[in-house]
Amino acid sequence: MATDRRIRVIVAEDHPIYLEGLTRAIKDQPELELVGTAVDGREALECTRELAPDVAVLDMRLPELSGTEVLNAIIRDELPTRVVMLSAETDSEAVFEAVRTGAGAYLSKDASRREITEAIVKVARGGTVLAPQVQAALVGELRIRRNEDRPLLTPREREVLGHISQGLSAPEIGRRLHVSPATVKTHLQSLYEKLGVSERAAAVAEAMRRGLLE
Repeated sequence: MATDRRIRVIVAEDHPIYLEGLTRAIKDQPELELVGTAVDGREALECTRELAPDVAVLDMRLPELSGTEVLNAIIRDELPTRVVMLSAETDSEAVFEAVRTGAGAYLSKDASRREITEAIVKVARGGTVLAPQVQAALVGELRIRRNEDRPLLTPREREVLGHISQGLSAPEIGRRLHVSPATVKTHLQSLYEKLGVSERAAAVAEAMRRGLLE
């Protein structure tokens, strides 16, 4: 992105007062050049395609196309523009999807104009900026997704899993747990369903992949 010339920026925001304040802040920065504005996502995407700015500053909740949909189109079409996403809310799932898709920055709309313009510069130079509250939301979402990838096993199912990883048969496991082989097989079937497998070796391998077995 631009280093020896001014950084070309477009802003997409449907709130006129916020848009005015943000465009003024960009114009006040000598290293930034405001080349276009938009009031909805469709117009933002058209401006991005036509003007090829270095950075597009997008409100997450634009009408017509959301900021996320514009970002998806920019990435899909391999446009050279990087994205600074602004949102009034730091919804953890929205943050995760934006960052995963390729947003260069994700900031709260409560951020100061200085913080936003500094983020634009950093993103144009290849950096990434996440506001502190956004980082917290992202970490929370990652933890949720990690836990979702680990099926909820009952204590007994975990015991059975540990025993089959040691190569024990159903009768042997039953004797250790003081239950019938039929009960062990019931637990095994439940394990298979939760792990998405159909036999013992696959269950052990999948459990190791998911961090359920050391």
